[in-house]
Amino acid sequence: MADLAAISGKLVETGVSYGAIPSLYRPRYDRILDADLNTSADEIVFVVMLPDGPRIYLQRYMVWHQVVNELIDDVAYTITYCPTTGTLMAYDASMGGLNLIFDVEGRLYDGNSVLIDRNSGSLWLQETGMAFEGPLMGRGLPTIPVFWTTWGAAHSVFPQASVMAKPAGNRPYGRDPYGNYQRKDTYYDNDRLIYPVERLDRRFPRKTHMLCLEYENYLLALDVAYVKKKGTVNFFVGPHALLAVHDPHLNVVRVFNRQIWAEPFLFVSRYGKLMDLKTRSIWDPATGKALEGNMKGAAMPEYFGGYSMWFAWYSINPETLTVPGPGEVPENLLSPDAPGHDSPAPGSAATPAATGLPPAP
Repeated sequence: MADLAAISGKLVETGVSYGAIPSLYRPRYDRILDADLNTSADEIVFVVMLPDGPRIYLQRYMVWHQVVNELIDDVAYTITYCPTTGTLMAYDASMGGLNLIFDVEGRLYDGNSVLIDRNSGSLWLQETGMAFEGPLMGRGLPTIPVFWTTWGAAHSVFPQASVMAKPAGNRPYGRDPYGNYQRKDTYYDNDRLIYPVERLDRRFPRKTHMLCLEYENYLLALDVAYVKKKGTVNFFVGPHALLAVHDPHLNVVRVFNRQIWAEPFLFVSRYGKLMDLKTRSIWDPATGKALEGNMKGAAMPEYFGGYSMWFAWYSINPETLTVPGPGEVPENLLSPDAPGHDSPAPGSAATPAATGLPPAP
């Protein structure tokens, strides 16, 4: 609690007053077909998995409002995006039956937006969903699944999703005051920081796009571009065996627990497919389920988080573990012919011929 209380004295004034960035409450939605007329395939969008189905939020709208408050079956949810830190989070905002409604307070902590709930006036860290001042101090909000992707991928995977409509008002929604994620050398990918932070770390460029989550009390940040390039990353968080994999359909990184049996499985991406080295079964990177081979029907549990630029996540969470990092399984242990990997009998259901994979070279 002492650490939380100290945050109030470190807030940075921005000249933006409470209410100047208007949050949205239960906005209108369009059908995919209607939204597609005005949206390019490479435009950044946020997909939130809500109880009544996926909803899509365009970054060009979120940059001007930062907070969307939803109410579904009398349960509150908050989708929030901070452009100065590239932080995207979605929370269950129903706290013991109290449905919280959030606004942008105006000040920043470590460059990240501070939120205020209308119910109690408590202040919250946007990046962590933790209240640090007010009657709800010390309370936290559980996250719900959210994905940072493109319009082309989102509407292909979720053709029936609802899309947040253009908000009413006179904001210049076609212009991003901070830059453009589709162009180089704007605020979103240079080293410039507008507001001070407590600490910096040089393991990654400051604006590196990270998938950030908490797993069994460990904090974790995964370099999204690194995982997408490799396709599959086997790693450990403490004693826990995890897998980061690129889902090419939604074009996102997903995290699974690869402790399927007593001994963790190892996975490789080969020829566009996900294969475990123990049984050579084929798995779906979008669901963590085995599709073919001896493991067909098995499933790995998936874990979700949010997104942030490296500088912002590290400054608030300096104890974070990372991918790439020392917990990553070395490449020399990931050859299908490495000692200790079972080779299926010829003609069995899990042979390369049966799964569509060529034999290992």
